[in-house]
Amino acid sequence: MENGNKELEQKLKLSAQRALLGNIPTSLRSASFEYKGTEIACRFILNGTVSPDDKELLSCAATEVIADYPSPYTISEEYLEISFPAEMEYLSLLVFLRYEP
Repeated sequence: MENGNKELEQKLKLSAQRALLGNIPTSLRSASFEYKGTEIACRFILNGTVSPDDKELLSCAATEVIADYPSPYTISEEYLEISFPAEMEYLSLLVFLRYEP
């Protein structure tokens, strides 16, 4: 991988982890991110039904991430309802993973 790509990945990981501080609902199983050109994709996997409050918290985190990037970057958010113990599929940069015994 090119050095520039590693630096971009590190920036996104740090931005996402900072943005999630105080914005993690109890139902969140994982959060992953990925660059798709100038789009930043977010995938949030939750245990059970996604409540409006859970979605609001995670949307705030996504907004904080995109605030770290200039135009023409955009962000997309994906909320998946995958209850434990079902397997999860992540985007390329996993930044949060809940402990599940």
